[in-house]
Amino acid sequence: MLAIGIFYYYVVPENAVWVPKCPWWLLTGTYCPSCGIQRFLHLLLTGHVWSAFCMNPFLLLSLPYATLAVLGKWYNIHGVFDKLNKWIYSRKVLLAYVALFFVWWAIRIVFKV
Repeated sequence: MLAIGIFYYYVVPENAVWVPKCPWWLLTGTYCPSCGIQRFLHLLLTGHVWSAFCMNPFLLLSLPYATLAVLGKWYNIHGVFDKLNKWIYSRKVLLAYVALFFVWWAIRIVFKV
């Protein structure tokens, strides 16, 4: 994960033709919910938080949930994060996240955001 962070800190995805492009965008010409993730990572890692937010607000707003999910699974030594895992992976929270994911996708398609 550190290597990915270092990579996206130094590589500007817009200027590198060898950086993979979104297959959904290549096939349909519409944005998927995570389109721009490479540019988002570069902007976030270089301290341009507002620009990263403008690139893809859903990704930035999903970071706390993703961070809690990683903490709960990877660092659950002696059951310290059992209550957190119960909440993070509860049916209601997962369904809410999936619903937001598809709402964001619809917004991206309709408004070309």
